[in-house]
Amino acid sequence: MKKILIIISLIFMLGGCFDSVEVNDLVIITGLIIDYQDDKFKVTSQLIENDEKTTVKVFTTTGDTIEECIAEISKLSNKDIFLSHLKVVVITDNIIKNNIDFYDYFLREPKSKMNFYLYTVSDEDKDKIFNMNKEDDGSALFIKDMMDFNKKIFSSSTPTSFLDYMYKKLEVGLMPIYPNLTIKKNNKEDTLFLESIVVYDDDKNKFILNDKDGVFYNIITNNVEETVINIPCEGKDNKQDRFSLNIYFIDSSFKWKNEVFNINTKVTGKIDSYSCKYNLSDSKTIEILNKLSNNYINENINNVVNIAKKNKTDFIGIGNYIYKHDKKYFDFENDNWNNKLNDINVKVNTDTIIKYIGEVRK
Repeated sequence: MKKILIIISLIFMLGGCFDSVEVNDLVIITGLIIDYQDDKFKVTSQLIENDEKTTVKVFTTTGDTIEECIAEISKLSNKDIFLSHLKVVVITDNIIKNNIDFYDYFLREPKSKMNFYLYTVSDEDKDKIFNMNKEDDGSALFIKDMMDFNKKIFSSSTPTSFLDYMYKKLEVGLMPIYPNLTIKKNNKEDTLFLESIVVYDDDKNKFILNDKDGVFYNIITNNVEETVINIPCEGKDNKQDRFSLNIYFIDSSFKWKNEVFNINTKVTGKIDSYSCKYNLSDSKTIEILNKLSNNYINENINNVVNIAKKNKTDFIGIGNYIYKHDKKYFDFENDNWNNKLNDINVKVNTDTIIKYIGEVRK
């Protein structure tokens, strides 16, 4: 509850009198789950109330519009709605597959700062996730912490801000991606879990990138803060014959030349663990490991590209880059770019620099 108390304190200090509304007369919405069933919106809200003590509550409302659903929350709680601290909006498969406009509300609502992040959830789990962690800070703030942790350690998922979503939705040759929330059993207890990345094709069929593919998608798109990849030693398939490369710098760029799409990636990292036969005291070993790293990264980036081609879903943004640099190549506005994607010749070039071997010796 410490985070909730801090939030309320900051709101009180920064928000002035809220047009003469007292803090105790506000309900602070931290998360929304938006669904669409039977021609109506179904909105589940996680909110913070501050009466005699601070509590986390969950309300589910239905209406013809999201405005109606939010207004009903205000009636149920008998408080004014404070939307500016919204951190998480979760949209269901129904919203995406039926192309339901959920975003117009946030674009028009003056109380929305549009600084929240989007996630998806399956129909099976949509009614569960906000009913977890209520004894602490609530699921919405827990989800935010999960994503922050993933960014710093794994980089297997990708934060999708509302503004980034709108940019990809409106730009030519770009498709939105979504981090996916699910429930996993752990010691027979339900645990909220952040999966990698969900993508929908033109027909709204869903496919999920696994954690490994998520990491290399983030490498392609410069979304890695830090991650570790495990690279096989040359000619070795045994999982124990590997070295782990802790990547702490990525610089990826695209280039379209002579109808070849180039993905150029510069990687800087250090060795965390090591079980290869090469002697790390030999200066030539680093050259060998750099080459192994380049080949491994190239292979996995190509794998992500092939996933995009196979599913005819340009979640990488290849089409957008070509459109901006060669508008005569394809009629993006009138034809289906994703059907053309498979014909694109993609070349991947990686330059790895291993700067440190730490305390590893062999």
